[in-house]
Amino acid sequence: MNGLSVHNKDIDIFNNHSATSSLLLNREAFHLVEEQTVENEKQNLSFFNGFNDIAVMYYFIHREKHVRKERNREDNTKQEYTRILLQFYKYLEDNRSFFEQEVSDYDKHSLLKNLRPRHIKAFQKYLSTAPLGKGGKPYKAATINQKNTVIKSFLSFLFDNGYIQHPLHKSMLSTSISKDEIPNRDLYYHEVKQLLDFYKTNPITLGLLTTLAMTGLRIQEIAKAKMKDLYYDALSGNYRLRGVGKGGTPFDELIHEVNFERIMAYRKRRRMSTTLDPTDESPLFATPKGKHYNHKNLSNFIIREVKRTNLPFLNHRESKITPHSFRHFWAIYSRQMGADISEIQKGLRHKDRRTTERYLEKVLEREREAALRWDQSKF
Repeated sequence: MNGLSVHNKDIDIFNNHSATSSLLLNREAFHLVEEQTVENEKQNLSFFNGFNDIAVMYYFIHREKHVRKERNREDNTKQEYTRILLQFYKYLEDNRSFFEQEVSDYDKHSLLKNLRPRHIKAFQKYLSTAPLGKGGKPYKAATINQKNTVIKSFLSFLFDNGYIQHPLHKSMLSTSISKDEIPNRDLYYHEVKQLLDFYKTNPITLGLLTTLAMTGLRIQEIAKAKMKDLYYDALSGNYRLRGVGKGGTPFDELIHEVNFERIMAYRKRRRMSTTLDPTDESPLFATPKGKHYNHKNLSNFIIREVKRTNLPFLNHRESKITPHSFRHFWAIYSRQMGADISEIQKGLRHKDRRTTERYLEKVLEREREAALRWDQSKF
């Protein structure tokens, strides 16, 4: 039951494998799995006829929802979905004996088909109370909500396609988080300036921190950027960096002169070309071996470098500084420099204006403070 198995001889090679991330993330078999769904359709069979639990997880992770390849799930999203679904499925495997005794019409070929609303609620409570988070503590509210969102989507998908008979997604308890539970990721100019000053003689860290702060780009976008993506725009007289970001959305970001100089200093330290070249496929920010950074590794590097400064203001923050914090800084500083919300929303490529407003929540609160209208000279 733990192999990627459907009624297709070409995929039976997975039968003896356990559910692992390497198995689920290997997209090579997807066309075979998809062919099986087409064959099922031709024979008027159910969509997932012949599939086992691992096969439906595999299909859910890799399924295409858009005709253009770049608009489908990115690799990092697939990795996150895989981690969450494997954690969920391991919980089911660990409780297999319980299902055998507790479910009257137990299906020995599938754990997912044995799930009932009571089991999903029990898993949700386990996920919210077990010491699975950092430091042996329970997960934070935002993490719980993220995991439940993926699982709910998966269960809805299984029900809609007839793999399970109970609409389990409808019985899930809410895990929505309040405004107060959202981690405060605000980062301000005086804090960013201290970090940049600390690393002013380190072209590697300085180049990365400057780019994060002055562009608002996501760490994934910086990690996969190539030298050929950097160009001089004769129309405006500025340097720019283009690429494709989250959800396949293209971007064309302004690169200030000081940022450009620090990117070149980074590349010089890495002994890479500093000449703009539309054919240069090398990573814009390369590892010591001249390769692209894995975005997770690059993110962890940034977190460590910030922590290593031991700057006093770090001791009083509610949350650690991550690459994502610099997107908040970009929004806040842009607002302080006079940009309106729609301009900031466009710059960060937020689909929903409310997301941008959350980034600017404290700034907007200060701007709209009633007491600012007072004439203090009258007191």
